[in-house]
Amino acid sequence: MDSLHAIGFYVSSGVLLLGGLGVALLPGRDLRGTALAVSGAGLAGAYVSLSAGFAAIVALICYLGCAAMVAGPGYRVVEGVVGPVWRQVGAIGAAALLVVLGFAAFRGDFVHASFSAGPFDARAVARLLLAHDVLATEAVAALAIVAAAGAVGAWRIRDRAR
Repeated sequence: MDSLHAIGFYVSSGVLLLGGLGVALLPGRDLRGTALAVSGAGLAGAYVSLSAGFAAIVALICYLGCAAMVAGPGYRVVEGVVGPVWRQVGAIGAAALLVVLGFAAFRGDFVHASFSAGPFDARAVARLLLAHDVLATEAVAALAIVAAAGAVGAWRIRDRAR
């Protein structure tokens, strides 16, 4: 990764981090929706800096759609079913996982990773999935589409009942 790509990646990661903190900490659904859109822009920028343009477009569309839903008038707050002690335990566990991942990222040699088919990048993964596992990749894609359509259908039926 050259210096320009590294700068783009780290700036996009910072935008993503600020957007995520905004989603978690800002009051009001309008500000949270805007922060979610900023998170999507940061994630798309990180994908672009890693030469994954299609993933960037998909992530940006998904995040913008979710931001529109969160900021929209039909958004309803879901009451927490877990007590505050378990929320704190979960937050501490997430922080510990972040520390472990950060340690692995800075101590590991993940930038120059390789596997038996050559350098590890998005093209290599796509080549691997589409050369050897086309049927499995298509099955997972079909399953994801069916699951999304089923979730939308269940949500619409439940929403009509109210």
